[in-house]
Amino acid sequence: MKTILYRFLILCAGSDEDILKKCSRSEHIKHAGFGALVLVPATLGLFSMTYAISTFVENPFLYILAGLTWAAIVFIFDRFIISTFRKKDSIAKDIRSLTFLSRIVFSTFVGIAVAHPLVLLYFHDSIGVNMDETAHAKTDSIENVFQFEKQNLQLKIDAIDRNLEGISDTIHTQERILHDEIKGVVRGDDRTTGKAGEGPTFKYDTAYLGRLYYALAQTKLSNERKKANYSNEIVQLDSVRKSKINRLTFSRDYLEREKALSRLSESNSIIKVTTWFLIIFFILVDILPVTWKGLTNKGPYDEYLNEIEFRIKNEVQEKMIDSETKLAIHKRNRAQDLQNP
Repeated sequence: MKTILYRFLILCAGSDEDILKKCSRSEHIKHAGFGALVLVPATLGLFSMTYAISTFVENPFLYILAGLTWAAIVFIFDRFIISTFRKKDSIAKDIRSLTFLSRIVFSTFVGIAVAHPLVLLYFHDSIGVNMDETAHAKTDSIENVFQFEKQNLQLKIDAIDRNLEGISDTIHTQERILHDEIKGVVRGDDRTTGKAGEGPTFKYDTAYLGRLYYALAQTKLSNERKKANYSNEIVQLDSVRKSKINRLTFSRDYLEREKALSRLSESNSIIKVTTWFLIIFFILVDILPVTWKGLTNKGPYDEYLNEIEFRIKNEVQEKMIDSETKLAIHKRNRAQDLQNP
């Protein structure tokens, strides 16, 4: 019983080993069990904080140190809670006492602080996949916007030369009319005189055809300028797209993992239920020490402890009464001395 492990567990429970020496073996085992229960949340806290800090700190020394510090804090809290809890005459009185309830509430908050990083660790792979999907979605969103704008510009480029079709068709028609006028062909649309040779109508049609050629040439020049402008816009658009994608930052820190877990919970009810189950489980683990101490019967250790505390209290009261009596006697003697000089 007096092994190093036993002494360590008694230390964890905050129990007085000198008092335990007066108790039976079963009482030793019970208090060693309390110490083991105190160690469990501290151990979970070590892994919890180590993982949480490692999500945004790359230095292993720092996040391991943070995990050890948090484990020590959880250990001190739980050890204080269980060592200062005093058993009453019955379990019913224990669990209804303000002391017990306040310790349960405090242990619950500590349990939540320990639990959530462990839940993130449990869903580590799923969270990583969701974060990758979110990153791809952001990139695809930028790509889709710019592709849509690029397609609109390309459609404008494709539509530019369509205005040449009308002029080209008019030129072809006018060329046929001139050909028929020279040959003396009578057209059904009355566009020729039916007299062969280059008459006044031929000269007029030739001038009109020249104006059409000029308009076609000017339209082609204008179209080339528009195409060049639209092409420059496409180049600028690609440059802006690349710049926006390069400026995208995809953090994988603790907050982003929290957001990813929230998205997973909203999209999958099984993950949501599992998350709450794990949180409740870890909370129960953290409140185990004070709960089990509250639900166990009052043992010899508690009797001895109450007896010692009661004896000390009486000794203090007796000393106070003795001091007050001596002070009163001193005052009375002093008054008599003053009356009888």
